[in-house]
Amino acid sequence: MGKVVSLRDAIGCIRDGDVLFLGSLIECRRPMAAAYEIVRQRKKGLILLAECSLAEDMLVGMGCAAAWRGCYTGMANFGLSPATLRKIETGEFIVDDIGHIDIILGAMAAMAGSPFIGTRATLGSDVLNPEFSRTEQIRTLARDPSMIPEKKFVLMDDPFYGNGPVKLQPAMPADVAVIHVQQAGEDGTGRIEGSLAFDHYFIHAAKRVILTAEQVVPEAYLRRDPNRNQIPCTSVDMVVEIPWGGHPSQVQGFYDVDMPFIREYVKAAKTQAGLESWVHEWVFAMKTHDEYLDRIGAARLQYLRAIPPYGYRPRASCERSL
Repeated sequence: MGKVVSLRDAIGCIRDGDVLFLGSLIECRRPMAAAYEIVRQRKKGLILLAECSLAEDMLVGMGCAAAWRGCYTGMANFGLSPATLRKIETGEFIVDDIGHIDIILGAMAAMAGSPFIGTRATLGSDVLNPEFSRTEQIRTLARDPSMIPEKKFVLMDDPFYGNGPVKLQPAMPADVAVIHVQQAGEDGTGRIEGSLAFDHYFIHAAKRVILTAEQVVPEAYLRRDPNRNQIPCTSVDMVVEIPWGGHPSQVQGFYDVDMPFIREYVKAAKTQAGLESWVHEWVFAMKTHDEYLDRIGAARLQYLRAIPPYGYRPRASCERSL
């Protein structure tokens, strides 16, 4: 039916050494089911883009990722990403820090087919310190080196207005982008509620786009209200229907963030043995996504369900104030 495939088949298209973008931010609308399947299929040498929270931390800790180019490494209220921090300290994982807006501008450049974009963002910061650049090293790790710029940036004087130095920020393409959405059509039209994060850029900056969706609905339904659709079907290669595919992150309109689940992950991932035990319990021991949901339990899932009209589950104090 259209572009709808299984999660296993979709993730199977990711090759070792690919430059990979996992959609959205921190613990909001993350493609967690896809991240579990990447671990399950034992992908290797991936170059991660943008941010590093639970999904990426698990990939780093389990040896699926070799490097990262981005601006945030953390677990929100629970501190730094534990497995990532450990792998950085041992030299097993390479980090190339760039500015938050550099990601947006780099993705916009790739979306537009431009090799770079001019900006003053991060001028005067250590992002420009050549001592901390790992771009050239990461280029040697990628399956396709042309996906990583030869230089992290280039400085030049403004040739148009004479307003001093500007930074030429290279485009930031991806081999594969995996994005979790609330609704997708059979042919790939995608609808996101809430923050778009970087997703509306990377769907055009990636060679291949996979949408995982809470619901797959008829394209005709989405086209009744086209202004609410951010992802065109022409930019999408595969669609996977996987309810609760963002758990334990929040998916606006469907369910809230599962904070205890994340807390337990962070506690376990502080050691390599603890991480591997956690992954065995929640990834390798689960043959299907339904088994994962059964393991969480219906009562817990029901508690996380979003309540209209909020789009999330209000805390007790919020409910009392209404």
